[in-house]
Amino acid sequence: MELYTQTPQQPNLLCKILHLALWISLSYGSVIIAAISWWLYNWYYALSSLLLAFILIGIIRSKLLHSSIPKVQQEFTYSDKDIAAWYLHMNVCPSKVE
Repeated sequence: MELYTQTPQQPNLLCKILHLALWISLSYGSVIIAAISWWLYNWYYALSSLLLAFILIGIIRSKLLHSSIPKVQQEFTYSDKDIAAWYLHMNVCPSKVE
């Protein structure tokens, strides 16, 4: 039986900055995209980009969750911050102590 592990912490400053950027883009990416498109175009394009970005970021969130969180722990609910931490831990900057 496998043991459950805690959400990993980021080992250095660069990984913490990447974690913050990925977390913000997963959480507020669709709103940011809609606000930029509203500023550049009009509210119709902003509403359309909000809906499209919501779907695309949901797909990206799902792919990151299933590719980086261990299989035995995927039955739990994870926030965007936890998904970003697991993804960075598994793929971008793994910690040396395991």
